[in-house]
Amino acid sequence: MGYGKGVGGLYPDLTFQCSPQVEAVVAATPSDAVIVDVGAGGRRVRSDVITIDHAPVQDTDIVSDAKALPFDDDSIDLLIATGLIEHLEDENAFLREALRTLKPNGRIHIEAPFLQQYHDDPVDHRRYTVSGIDLLMRQHGFDVEHSDFHIGPSVTITTLNAYYASLLFEGGNIVSNVLSGGAFLIVSLLGWPLKFLDKFLKNKKSAHRLAFGVYCTAVKPAAAASAS
Repeated sequence: MGYGKGVGGLYPDLTFQCSPQVEAVVAATPSDAVIVDVGAGGRRVRSDVITIDHAPVQDTDIVSDAKALPFDDDSIDLLIATGLIEHLEDENAFLREALRTLKPNGRIHIEAPFLQQYHDDPVDHRRYTVSGIDLLMRQHGFDVEHSDFHIGPSVTITTLNAYYASLLFEGGNIVSNVLSGGAFLIVSLLGWPLKFLDKFLKNKKSAHRLAFGVYCTAVKPAAAASAS
């Protein structure tokens, strides 16, 4: 997820995952497993991963609605959805679909924003705390393996400061646009090194209170009935 990236990549990348999860989850999955990345956005974590998106963006294998996945019941070993559920009109429908298509004991890995700025792609509907995303998955019948944050407080502060500085100069003319973009650039450049402090802060007891992004890895129980 390109948290904090500027238009066209002209601004410093304020993204920093102090606790990366996706690659580790995929690496722990056998090479002959069926892995599906919903809302991949042009990413291919591993060569055998099936990528799905709502539009035919680069490196997309299947164009599909997230709440109507083109897979049989009990057919997926690992389903990944990062930076997706905040954009869905009905996240519950997607999670029901995930439960249907996952094999018994299959895993799902979800990542979602907590204190990230609003970002319409094309819409933006919701946020989750660590406990909130954990509860969401349990409510949908999954057994949670682990939930925590993967993007920390320093990214939150740095990114929101840049957007705030930009907002101060926002206007409807060229001068305002230049000043607004310049303010974002300056604050981003000044704050960019601070994001690496999250490597230190990630073990702080209260760090989750200011987290930028959270995740949950969960399992479909062996006894779960897809037809229910």
